[in-house]
Amino acid sequence: MDSQKVAIITAASRGIGAGCARELAAQGYRVSLMARSPEILDLADELGGIATQGSITNFQDLQRLVETTLAQFGRIDAGM
Repeated sequence: MDSQKVAIITAASRGIGAGCARELAAQGYRVSLMARSPEILDLADELGGIATQGSITNFQDLQRLVETTLAQFGRIDAGM
């Protein structure tokens, strides 16, 4: 099993969320990002992570975020 930790960050397309995503990626985390705006795709690409475009207020979007993260990385160690 890969020992690299995985973090989910929501509202990650800008501001504090994007800052947290960049910091965690710099610390060696794999990042799974979520935001409503399409810019999330660019940030995920920049950080070598994955992106789910959606809203934290939508259960199906959150479910897709978790399922995609587990399918891609096999684990979740932190969420923000």
